[in-house]
Amino acid sequence: MANILVIDDEEGVRRVICKVLVREGHEVIEAPDGKVALDLMQDKRPDLVICDMFMPGMDGVEVLRGLRRDYPDLQVVAISGGAYLGTVELLDVAKGLGAAAVIRKPFELAQFLGVVGGALQVDGTDGPTTQE
Repeated sequence: MANILVIDDEEGVRRVICKVLVREGHEVIEAPDGKVALDLMQDKRPDLVICDMFMPGMDGVEVLRGLRRDYPDLQVVAISGGAYLGTVELLDVAKGLGAAAVIRKPFELAQFLGVVGGALQVDGTDGPTTQE
């Protein structure tokens, strides 16, 4: 299975996502914020990143920009509870920055696993997937 980095500042959400992914057979790395996540990237090299878009400090937009710059082929699933940057929806920004998929919180387990499975199969020729 895949090695997946989960970035979310909400510990409860992060733990649930990690538990679900481990139960599906994936190896999971946790990061409570974008800075920790980017530091972990140097050593861990995950197959997929699941990144919350709205976090204090370094938000998901900054994380995605860093990932695109340093790991352009890495698949990213952006998640958000509907956060806006001014009048711009952060999931739309994530799509524009090359996220393989976006999903809005709260989400159903089957929906989430479908998005993760699809992102793990993206070969770079398919467009972004949206699950709202």
